[in-house]
Amino acid sequence: MKSKALYLILFLCLITLTLCGCAAREQTVYEEAGNAQRQTPQPTAVRQADALQLTQPEINIDYPDDYDAYADEEEDDGIEPYLDDEEETEVGTGSAYALPVDSVYSRYAGSTPIPLDPVDMPTPTPPPELEFEYETYDAAIGYSFEAPVGWIVDQDDKDAFVIRDPETRDNVNGTISLSRTSVSATYRANDLKSELTNRLNDIQRHYVGWQIWNADERKLLGGDGIYNIYRGTAYDGTLVRGLVHLALVDRYMVCLQFSAPGQYNTSYQRVYNKIRQTIK
Repeated sequence: MKSKALYLILFLCLITLTLCGCAAREQTVYEEAGNAQRQTPQPTAVRQADALQLTQPEINIDYPDDYDAYADEEEDDGIEPYLDDEEETEVGTGSAYALPVDSVYSRYAGSTPIPLDPVDMPTPTPPPELEFEYETYDAAIGYSFEAPVGWIVDQDDKDAFVIRDPETRDNVNGTISLSRTSVSATYRANDLKSELTNRLNDIQRHYVGWQIWNADERKLLGGDGIYNIYRGTAYDGTLVRGLVHLALVDRYMVCLQFSAPGQYNTSYQRVYNKIRQTIK
């Protein structure tokens, strides 16, 4: 009997302990999710670098009031275009032509001016003007005129008269030629324009560089005429200047032309002028 009572007491104790454990569990309070403590994130290396950058002291440069950061890029140095040879001058009584210019500009390479050839270098001294003595030539084509003394006659017949300067200058011997060709009764002065173009095209074939100007009217031997000037550069760089003058005279197309070393152009223009003024 005592054993049964002891087992009963032990059973009741176990039940009591179990109930106390459940009660303790029910009294445990859990924090709500919304009230959970938020962890403050530690600053990353990038954010720390940004903070350091923002805290650097600002550097202020005191520029003059008239300082222009782009002045070196926009300032014009005022250098004029460079002419590679002497400017074209008036020939006889016709209109003068302005020589087209290849504009070449130079800038100083730094704060100290550095001469840049050919713009900033001293202008080369132009060659001296040539002086010729003149005498009268009676050409076989039927005209007489004054031309330089001592020049070599390369051709003198019923078709043409060609005279050449024996002195070579800049690889060129100055040459003057006079020719005439019979034309039909319907040939007019306006037809000379196409003939002038054809003759200039023939001359152009001898040069790799070529320039012509605007043709202009000019009389020769009293007949209406037209002329044009040219500038050619040969394969070896030799510069040649010249002129072709055509006129309609008594059922003939008369052609007076010259070619000359480019740097002595005006000197040979005077020879052309002399022939044109004295021809008869």
